Amino acid sequence: MSLNPATHDHTNPVSQTIPPKSNGAVRPIDELNEQGRRVQELVDQVDAVADPATRALLQDCLQSVLALHGQGLAQVLQVVQDSGYEGQKVFDRLIHDSVVRRLLLIHGLHPVNLEARLLEALDKVRPYMESHGGNVELISLVNDKACLRLQGTCKSCPSSAITLELAVRHAIEEACPDLIGFEVEGAVEPTTLDQTSSDAKFQPASWTLLEDLAQLNNDNLRVIETKGISLLICKVNENLYAYRNLCPACGLAFKSDGLEEGQLKCPIGHRYDAQRAGAGVHNLDLHLDPFPLLVENGRVKVSLR
Repeated sequence: MSLNPATHDHTNPVSQTIPPKSNGAVRPIDELNEQGRRVQELVDQVDAVADPATRALLQDCLQSVLALHGQGLAQVLQVVQDSGYEGQKVFDRLIHDSVVRRLLLIHGLHPVNLEARLLEALDKVRPYMESHGGNVELISLVNDKACLRLQGTCKSCPSSAITLELAVRHAIEEACPDLIGFEVEGAVEPTTLDQTSSDAKFQPASWTLLEDLAQLNNDNLRVIETKGISLLICKVNENLYAYRNLCPACGLAFKSDGLEEGQLKCPIGHRYDAQRAGAGVHNLDLHLDPFPLLVENGRVKVSLR
């Protein structure tokens, strides 16, 4: 028995009666993943009970509870969906909520198929990829395993591994917990992620919320301190970028007036392209240290790795 959406049997006729929606809010899933792991541990203990009769009784009890919850969830969705325009708005929010999405997938009730959710996740992270001079596309989806391709100049950028490991994985984890895994072509280092693995390196990325940055004016730079790290947050062509506040050439910190025409300039004049992963303008061997940054529902968050 498994409560992992990536390995669960999703066959349920109720899921065919609810039309797909899109463009809803997504909530953090760290706590949800921890709770899910704990529940799965308990289920595994039930499966390991030595006495066949006791094991069968416990499994039947769990299946009955799951079936009851599934029927209740299906009815809730139907009532909400039948409640007119406002009900449709609530329905849209529900199916895009991280917690509700996971429950719907376990019960085979989610109305949006895996490929559509995967494409939506890639669309969500695409602006970040494009800000690094590249893109990411879905090549194939076979047996719930995806193959992605990294395109453009970001595949030769030292931050591409960070972008793929954190930004792409974060979006996929939230939208597609039922995806078994994915591979990425074109990365500096071959990237293969298996969402069914218990290896610690595949645990969800940690993101830090940055306050009062969503309204940062264009062509502005802000220096902030968070969790002992000095960050440069700049906005160029309506896109936000995050870098470590340290010039790799001279070791000096940048000042709040160090942004000129899309270039970050340290106090003694070394320049870096803010829109191209902090690449050195005059020395391509130098790069600022970038941090993955996402904007969701007006909130800015950064992964400090």
